[in-house]
Amino acid sequence: MIDWLAASFDLLSLLQARGLADDVLAILDDLNGTVGACASTVAAALADHFFPDLFDLGEPSRGRFYNWRVALRAAGEHVGLLEFGGINTIRQDGTYTARLELTGDGCRLYEASNGSDHAQRWSLLASLLGALDARLTRVDIAADDFTGQYPVQWAIDRYNEGSFDRRGQRPKARLIDDMGNRTGKTFYVGSRKSEQQLRVYEKGREQGDPASEWVRYEGEFHASNRRELPLDMLLDPAPYLVGAYPVLDFVGGIGERLRIATEKLLANCVRAVANFRRQYGPMVNALLHAAGGDEATLSRLVVGTARNSLPPWCKRPEDAAQLLTAILFAPVGHIDGQKGQE
Repeated sequence: MIDWLAASFDLLSLLQARGLADDVLAILDDLNGTVGACASTVAAALADHFFPDLFDLGEPSRGRFYNWRVALRAAGEHVGLLEFGGINTIRQDGTYTARLELTGDGCRLYEASNGSDHAQRWSLLASLLGALDARLTRVDIAADDFTGQYPVQWAIDRYNEGSFDRRGQRPKARLIDDMGNRTGKTFYVGSRKSEQQLRVYEKGREQGDPASEWVRYEGEFHASNRRELPLDMLLDPAPYLVGAYPVLDFVGGIGERLRIATEKLLANCVRAVANFRRQYGPMVNALLHAAGGDEATLSRLVVGTARNSLPPWCKRPEDAAQLLTAILFAPVGHIDGQKGQE
């Protein structure tokens, strides 16, 4: 699956396609300056072209390489970026470029939008980018092992055996070890400054579930003067991950896309239950004592404190069902054993 995307594309062609051809020169002059009066209009045109009715737009702010940047947001969270403006953004052939970026969450939201098949969504985006002479500058490709059949230690062992060697050279590697506290290990092969880097990490534990076996293999690919990233990476990403790291030939059999959201939600629920018990467990225990141990009375007391809203990580009422799993499998205390303390 695609877990990060960045691309540059022909800004003038897009503006013309959005009916702004008559104002192009004035728009470019504005974007190349310090006022940016047209920045919101341009950002809206870009967002509507690639992601109609999907993301909210932030306020324009000054960028670095590009003069202007506008954040893409969903439910208040940062999920991407649009960048444009500035004389440094012109290619050698004279093409004025703009840039789009989607984070991992942005990729998942785009993929799931409008109920379309994820392959169709990426095919559409590849077509839109191709029509604008786009160049992919970064693509992250991820594969998930939910059962822990290929743990972080497996990747470390393969590295030590030379399975990640390239042209007879062993790439740099480093391990971020949780030292047994089950918050998640991460193993890196290669450097972010190079054309590609592999990250192998305990995704479920990173999300807050210390018992999770969920491991993610994630390749980060960057374009360079020596290598372009083809748009075909968006259509069929798995072969590119395996092509870069042949030892990962198992990834075609472990990607169960529909389980990702559920696994992440459950991990969030486990973390929320742990935080709740730590912060409010003594209060619930006191309420149970006040109710004389009667759970029906306790239920009425708890319901009386509820608010008509859901936490950010539980966006739908039906998602709250995962809390039952988190509570049932979490270690819990009993009124007789807690003695008023957590």
